[in-house]
This record gives sequence, C-alpha cells and structure tokens, in this order.
Amino acid sequence: MKLDSVIARFDQRYWALLLLVAWGAVLIFFDLVNFTPYGMDEGATRALLLDWSIADQVAHPVVVFGMPDFRALMFIPLGVYWSGSIVAAKMFTALITFLAIWLLYSWSKQSHSDEVALIGSGLLLIAPITLLQLDAVGVGPYLLLIFALARLVDQKYRAQDRAVTGWYFTQLLLIATAVTLHPAGLAVPAVLAGFWLKNPIELKRRNQVLMGIGLTVTVILVMQAGWISLAWLSNPLPVLGTAVLGLDPLELTAREAMIGALPFVLLLTVLVMDWRFLSSDVLGAMLAFGVVIGLIAADGAWAMAAIALVLYRGTVLLIKANSVIRLRNFIGQRGVVLLTLFIVTTLFMQVDQGHARHNQLDVLSPEDELIRTLAHEAETYGENFRVASQWPGRTMFAVKRAALPLPPPQDDATKFFQQMKGVTHIMFAHNDPNNAPLARSVAALSGNAETVALQAGGVIVKLRTAPAAPAVK
Repeated sequence: MKLDSVIARFDQRYWALLLLVAWGAVLIFFDLVNFTPYGMDEGATRALLLDWSIADQVAHPVVVFGMPDFRALMFIPLGVYWSGSIVAAKMFTALITFLAIWLLYSWSKQSHSDEVALIGSGLLLIAPITLLQLDAVGVGPYLLLIFALARLVDQKYRAQDRAVTGWYFTQLLLIATAVTLHPAGLAVPAVLAGFWLKNPIELKRRNQVLMGIGLTVTVILVMQAGWISLAWLSNPLPVLGTAVLGLDPLELTAREAMIGALPFVLLLTVLVMDWRFLSSDVLGAMLAFGVVIGLIAADGAWAMAAIALVLYRGTVLLIKANSVIRLRNFIGQRGVVLLTLFIVTTLFMQVDQGHARHNQLDVLSPEDELIRTLAHEAETYGENFRVASQWPGRTMFAVKRAALPLPPPQDDATKFFQQMKGVTHIMFAHNDPNNAPLARSVAALSGNAETVALQAGGVIVKLRTAPAAPAVK
C-alpha cells in the first residue's frame, strides 16, 4: 500500500489529535509553560478561586471582588476534578487554545484554501502572544474560541425549522460569555444582529433573535460581570510589540515598542484591503469588529485576536500580491510568501526560545516580583497576615492567604487607618496615576505605616495594628 493512500485514509481528526499531543509535549518539554502561581491573569485567578471555593465548600473572600467573567463556567471541570491545580488550569487553557486554532483552521480552509489555513494556524500556534496568553490563562484563547463557536452555532440554528431550539439558547450563552470576557466580545452580538437584519430567513424569527440578543447583552452589562483589570485607552503599539517580541510592556524600550507599529500597519491593511470578505463572513466580521471595538482596551487578548486576523487574512492578501509577479515558476508564484513565512517563523521561534529561558531562570514581570516579595513577607509575618492588594486574585494564588481589594482613599488619615482595621499590609502600583490619591492617603499615615518593599512593580506597606502614640511636645 502506498504511503499517500495511507495518509489519505487516516482520518483528519486523528491528525488533529496527534498534532495536539505533539504541541503539548513541546510546551512541556521545552519549558514554554510556567507552572508556578505567577504570571496569571487577574480575571482567570478570580474565576478559578470561585470554582475551587465552591467545589471544596470553603468560604472565600473572592465573592467580594464582584462577579468574574464567564470563564468560571468553563472552569467548572477544573473545580470538580482538579481543585487547586495550577497545572490543570494551564493544560486546560492549552486545550482551549488548540481547539480555537483548529476551528479557525477549518474556517480558513472553507473560506479560502488549505494552504492559507495551514500557514495561519501554524504561525498562530508558535506566536509569542499565544504562549503569553496560554501562560497567563488569559482571555485571548477563550475569546477566539467563542468567535469560532458562535459561527458554527449560527449555522446550526439557521438550519433548524423551529425558532426556539437548543441552538438558540446556546447562541445566547455564547453571547453572554463573549460580552463578559472583553469589550471585543461585543462583536459577537453586534455581528449576529447585523447578519440577522441582513439575512433574516423570516421576520418573526428575526425579531425573536434580536430580542434575545438585546436582552442578553443588557442583563450582562447590568450584572457588571467580567472586564477585570482592563487597560482602558492604552496605546496599542506596545501591546502589539509585546505580541511580537514576547516581553512585558513595562520592559519594552521606546524602540522596541515601535516594533508594534509594523503589525498595526498590517492590521489596518487587512481591515481595509479585505473589507469585502470581512463584512460578508460571520467569523471574519467578528474578528474585524472585535479588533476595532477592542481598541478601547488594547491588551493581550485584543492582541491575540489582532494577530490571528493578520495571520489568516494577511496570508490571503500576501498570496494575491505574490501572484502579481509574472513568473511562471515556483519562485514567481510563492517566492514572497515563502520568504515572509521563513522570516516570521524564525522570529517567533527565537522569541519562544527566550520565553522558555525566562521560565527556566524564573524571571518574572515587575508586578509578579512584587507579589513574590509579599509571599516571602507573609511567611515570616505569621497567622494574622492579611493584605489589601491591587491584584487580590493573583495575590491569593501566590501568597495562599486571604486578600482584599484596595480600600478607597481618604483625606483624613485617622479615618483611612480605621477603615483598614484587620489589614496588616497593603500592596499597589504606586506609579499608576490612578493610585495617586491612595498613595497620598498611605503617605499620610506617617508612623502608622512602614514600607516593606519599593520596587518597579509597586510598593508593599506594613500597617501597625494600633495607631501610633502622638508625639510628646
């Protein structure tokens, strides 16, 4: 039997399974995933802590932080079977990442060609932003998965004869989840509503879908679920620079941050040159509108969606541009594509190698270094340790003690100290302009506070358990 026939008979699903196993083995063997409690996304830690506390029936202060995003629903198996396991959370996110890219591969193959799907999916699997989001259990992979699933569910629901089916409620659940994940998730209800207005099937069914979408979005926004620790109105260039170079935005120099200008220009080019396709395809429209809407909070999740759009649809434009060269040989038809693929692959793999080296050397971001310092402080302080933190979820993960959110600032130092009753430490980013009032309130405590650590990521202040005695005149 010839090898070609054996490969042809081998089901595509088995190839996907083999690729998943191989990719997972590479992630673990080459230290591309950090299994320590540091580097986690704040929203992910809160969702995991909520699930773990419910599964273990343990009272937990995570409930005072507000409602987490709907990743908490996806994390239910982690709470039931692997409560407290960071390894399980990271590998579950790796599975979600692969599933999202596999669905994007299927979409790209159907909408254009197998060649484009292979190039886009292969590059996205090794893209630095993919590893960063996986390591952080970030929103990016889950957002891409919701985009891809929303397209499939819309197709299934449109194929049904009845208006109210399981697919209808599944679609509403996906919409609710997308909206809680990130502002870019608003693209899901917006695009679905737009396509139902454009292609309604029947008027009564269209009105029911639009009513369900509107009600779902309204309820989620009123609940104020999700959207945790977002970088509102941030500069997208350093974020894209991080997506390409794999560095923390705080560690980027001005020259390195400007590297983000290249993918930003490519992103704009794709949005403009490929607008006819993006506006006529459900998943393409979700990616495009998600990237545009997500600009109000450009972060790693937004960058992953932007890079995915550039890789899949940018490859299509690159192939079309290459075909303009009038040479009827392989170099003339695919020379530019192969050269670009070689350059991008080399860059991504070098950055991935640096990411692995950081994990091996236990190099942390400034914020995580500060949290690790607090963890050492908690070990020496004793049982009465309690902290008010700017990152309560991440703090509880690392310190393994209860943490509270930051208190509101007060002009009166005595009132501020009284409202901090029971709190022994406070940790926040003192260089953040939003924390300037809090920094002034802490500074006004004078003898009632002691600075434990002052680092690039922030400050740790230890509070006295009782007010200091007034000075004798």
